[in-house]
Amino acid sequence: MTFWIFVRGAAFGFWIESQENKPMNVFSSKSLSDNRKEVPRTAIQKRPRGPKWVEIFAMALTFIFGAVVATAQQTKEPKIGVLGAPEEPRFSEIVGGLKQGLSKLGYAPQGFQILEVKVARSDEGATKSKVEGLLRQRVHVLFLIGSRLLKPVREASAEVPVVFITPGDPVSAGLVASLARPGGNTTAMTFEYPELSGKRLELLKEIAPRIRRVLAVYDPRDLSPKQGILAARQAATSLGLALVEREARQREELVRGLKAMNDVDAYVSIPGGFPTGFYDEIARLANTMRVPAIFHARTGKTIGALASYGASDAPIAHEAARLVDKILKGARAGDLPVERPTKFEFVINLKAAKQIGLTIPPNVLVRADRVMK
Repeated sequence: MTFWIFVRGAAFGFWIESQENKPMNVFSSKSLSDNRKEVPRTAIQKRPRGPKWVEIFAMALTFIFGAVVATAQQTKEPKIGVLGAPEEPRFSEIVGGLKQGLSKLGYAPQGFQILEVKVARSDEGATKSKVEGLLRQRVHVLFLIGSRLLKPVREASAEVPVVFITPGDPVSAGLVASLARPGGNTTAMTFEYPELSGKRLELLKEIAPRIRRVLAVYDPRDLSPKQGILAARQAATSLGLALVEREARQREELVRGLKAMNDVDAYVSIPGGFPTGFYDEIARLANTMRVPAIFHARTGKTIGALASYGASDAPIAHEAARLVDKILKGARAGDLPVERPTKFEFVINLKAAKQIGLTIPPNVLVRADRVMK
């Protein structure tokens, strides 16, 4: 808008200036029947040019309207509400990945607001009221860490666009209509395929060929880990392994379930749900018990584990920023296809292997994307 005001003002100024400099035809005082004679150019006195009021006026308009537009843009800066469990450093890693993704897409660090809201897994009843608080702040997009928050968010609003990240299959879980066209006000970025839980069992057996019994602790309330444990069961059967399953909805169940480490040869992480906030404790316990363990990704909480295979949280949030960007530019969330990761990282920690007393087969080390020494 400011640009066009400036252009129109400048153009008008140039027109006035051209009229001032244009030669004038002067007529003699003879009768109209006489031929009109043009006064020689040398006889024409150039009129003195007046003050540059046009330029001054245009500059003033540019300044005034520029300030108005700038103020309007500031009041309309994108507000993104991020909701997730208060699990650190995971929550901060995801928020950091989202910010980096938006910055890479051209958003200035001060050009958008991230409103962080943490909802404990044991206090999901408060989710709706916290979402309503975000809506009162007129957020443009809601970004959910995990699918468990989607139901209360939808109950609070069917209008505000939602992007959620999840380790499960959102179609089979009934969260979206299809991957190509999720529908409604929702789209997603998955950081996991449920069948990857089976792949991790396969890698675990290659890392430690002698294992027979593998512990898996999961949260049965969350759709994502329910899909993961099903895939692990199927893989365990084909690999000749016995899968020892323990449910964990709360701290007491988790502690009780982890006692089974005394009777198993290895541990496989089933991503999602309550155990997510205790990966660091689980990894330390496994190393202390000399039990090989594999997790879904290398994060701040799993950095001490023997191995991990999958897509990490922060890069996934970085990629999910594309979906947020498209929504901010006018796209309907339900029209944006659900995106899935294309790159998975296999990490082996030799320090943990030494603590466990395990020698990693050379053919497995060669296949690792990263070997931590």
